[in-house]
Amino acid sequence: MIHTHSLGRAARYYAERAAFAAGEQILTFRELHDRVGRIAGALTRHGFKTGDRLALLLPNELEFIELIYACAWLGLIVVPLNTRLSEKEIDHVLADATPHGLIRHSSLAVPTVQLPWQLVLDEEPLESPSGSYPDTVYDPDAVFTLIYTSVIERVVCTSTRRRYFTLRTFPSCSHLQLSAPVKPLFRSLVRRHSVRPSSTNVSPIRYWCRR
Repeated sequence: MIHTHSLGRAARYYAERAAFAAGEQILTFRELHDRVGRIAGALTRHGFKTGDRLALLLPNELEFIELIYACAWLGLIVVPLNTRLSEKEIDHVLADATPHGLIRHSSLAVPTVQLPWQLVLDEEPLESPSGSYPDTVYDPDAVFTLIYTSVIERVVCTSTRRRYFTLRTFPSCSHLQLSAPVKPLFRSLVRRHSVRPSSTNVSPIRYWCRR
């Protein structure tokens, strides 16, 4: 759903407009869409399927954006890792999230947790040849991302009519799980209850999206 209503729509209506610019590098929405489609195809070849989790440990560059959209294309659950986390903290997140694979950059921390698949993106590009792309997944109730923070332990997000999700606090690393559509949720989150940190889960904090 994220892909259909964002990059997919932009590629149809604004194909030749600039989608990404960094220095002298400029990509149109058509070019970005094609690159994302090839990356989605490559992920499919590596055995990823709808609902699988993919962890990303990458700098804030074009490749990160492309992978986010490729995951949305396939219905994968993105687990973005904070580049400032230590190796031990990253290991904790990966052990808890149990992703199917990890894509990382060689300049960042190297986790020790063993995963079914791992790729160092700046050493081995992830892209399929031009041609047919995998089908896009359109599911309004699909979970799009699992985000870990330092305050909130567990968040379950659904796309019900109220579009609410519940947070429970723990003293250690935590995660935030969001369903599609993500953009409207981030745009109008409203905090309704205070956080009371504890060694065990406490009364949840509830957020919901204003229509």
